Amino acid sequence: MRIDDLREIGDEALIADVCVIGSGPAGLTIATELAGTALRVLVLESGGLRPRELTGELGEIENVGARRAQPQRVPGDRVLGGSSHTWSGRCAPLDDLDFAHRGWVPHSGWPITPETLAPYLARAADHLGLGYGAGFTDDAFWKLAGRPHPRDAMDTANLRPYFWQISRDPVDPFDCKRFGEHVKDIAAHNVRVVIEATVTHLTTDRACTVVESLEVADAEQRRRTVRARWFVLATGGIENPRLLLASNRIQPHGVGNRHDVVGRYLMDHRCGAVGTLDPAIADGALTRFGKYVVKTPNGNHTFLHGVALSRAVQEAEGLLNCALWLQEVPAEDDPWDSVKQLLRGRGDRHDARVALANSGLLLAGVRRRLIRRTGLPHKLARIELRCMVEQAPDPASRVTLTERTDRLGVPLAMVDWQVHEQEDRTVRRASALAVAEFARLGYPAPALHAWARPGSDLPPELTDWAHPTGTTRMSADPRSGVVDTDCRVHGIANLFIAGSSVFPTTGHANPTLTIVALAVRLADFVRTLT
Repeated sequence: MRIDDLREIGDEALIADVCVIGSGPAGLTIATELAGTALRVLVLESGGLRPRELTGELGEIENVGARRAQPQRVPGDRVLGGSSHTWSGRCAPLDDLDFAHRGWVPHSGWPITPETLAPYLARAADHLGLGYGAGFTDDAFWKLAGRPHPRDAMDTANLRPYFWQISRDPVDPFDCKRFGEHVKDIAAHNVRVVIEATVTHLTTDRACTVVESLEVADAEQRRRTVRARWFVLATGGIENPRLLLASNRIQPHGVGNRHDVVGRYLMDHRCGAVGTLDPAIADGALTRFGKYVVKTPNGNHTFLHGVALSRAVQEAEGLLNCALWLQEVPAEDDPWDSVKQLLRGRGDRHDARVALANSGLLLAGVRRRLIRRTGLPHKLARIELRCMVEQAPDPASRVTLTERTDRLGVPLAMVDWQVHEQEDRTVRRASALAVAEFARLGYPAPALHAWARPGSDLPPELTDWAHPTGTTRMSADPRSGVVDTDCRVHGIANLFIAGSSVFPTTGHANPTLTIVALAVRLADFVRTLT
C-alpha cells in the first residue's frame, strides 16, 4: 500500500471508490481485504507515522460521567495503525450468549446470530496474528492444544473455563500485531493511505440519504475535499458518533441521527483487581490457570487460562457476563523484559546485568517453555485476581457534543458514561465463586479486596478498559439503532460504520477479534456493491 501525506498530494488522489476513515484494525483490515481488487481504496488517517501531541489533542473530551482511566482523552491513538499502536494483543470471540436477547439485560440482543459471524473469525485471526479464530475459549482448548484434560476438572455449574489468545506480530515474536508497521509491506496498486488527514465533516445531499463528500484538514489546517462512491467510518467508539453528530450543516442533529440514537448506549468493560495471591504459594495455581504455548498451523501462540460465569448463574441471579484471571505483575528487575530488549538489539549494559544476575530463572524459563510449553516464570512483585465485566446497554449513557471545539473547529465529545449496580453485583458474585473454586480444586485461594467481597457497600475499584462500545449500535429497526445488519447507516445508501461502536452488547471478551471479523464481513459486502 502506498502511504502519502495529505500536504503532498493533488486533488486527483482524493477521489476513490471506497474511502475508509481511520487506519486502526478495522480500517486497515477492510483496506487489506480490498487490496488487489478493481476498487480504488483511500484510507484517511488523522495522525502520522508516529504519535504526536498536537494530533493527540484533537481527541480531547469533556467527561461528565463516571470516572475513566483517561478522563480527558479519547481511548486509542491518532497514528497509523490506530489503537493497535498501544493494545495488549489479548483476543477472544464473543460468547453465543452475548448475541441473544436476555430478559435480565435490558436492550440486549444482536440482530445477527453467532453463526452469521463465525465464517469470518478465521480470516480475522490471520489479520490479527492469531493461531485460531474460534474453538479455544472453553474445554475444547485442551484437544486443540494437544493436551490431556486436567484431572482437577472445574465445577461448571457456576464457572466455566475460559481462554484468551495473545496476538503475535509476524516480524517481532515478542510483540503483538502492530497494524501500522505492516502497511508498507502489503502489495496493492489500488490502495492509498493518506496520513495527517483529519476528517472534519461528512457532507450529504439535502435529504441526508447519500454522503457526497468529506471535508478533510491537513496538519497545517488547510481544507480539502474527498469524494467516493462509498464511505466507511472507522474511528472508534467515541469518535464515530462525534463525527456523525458534528456533521450537522444540513441536518441539525447530525448524520444518521433521525431517531436520536447516535451516541447513545455507550458501554465499556469495567475492569480491575479484585484480590491478590501470594507469589510464594502460587506455583500450582499459575501452572493450572496461567499461560500455555500451543503449536498452531502458523506457529506457536500463547493462550491465557481464566474462568467466566456460567450461563446458568447469569440467568438465575440476573448477572452480566464476566470473566476473571490471574495477572502476574513483574518486579522492576524481572529479567525477561531485559532479555527481550537484548534480543531485539535495543538492550544496554543494565539489561545485560539484570539478565546475568537472574540466569537461573532464565534457564528454568527456557525449560518450562520448551518442555512443559507453559508461560515463562517471572520475578513477580505480586499476583492479582482481575476481572472484566460487561455493561448492560443504557440509552442514558452517551456521547454528545460540547460548546468547545478543537483547533480544526470540530466540537469536542462530551462523554457521559454511566455505571450500574448490576455490574458491581456481578463482579462481587463472580469473585466469590472464583475464590471458592480455587479452594475446591486444592489451590491457595486469592484474598479478595474488601470492596469485592459479597455484601460490601464500599465503592468498587473498577475503571473502564478503553473499549468504548455501542454508540452506533446495530439494529433491525432504525428507531433503536444506527446501522443495519450490513453495518450500513440506516437511511444512508453509501455510509458504513466499522468498529466496536456497532456492537449492541459487549460481552466480557476483548473486542478486537469481533471488530476485525465484522470488518472482514463488511469488506466482502462492499465487494458485492460493484
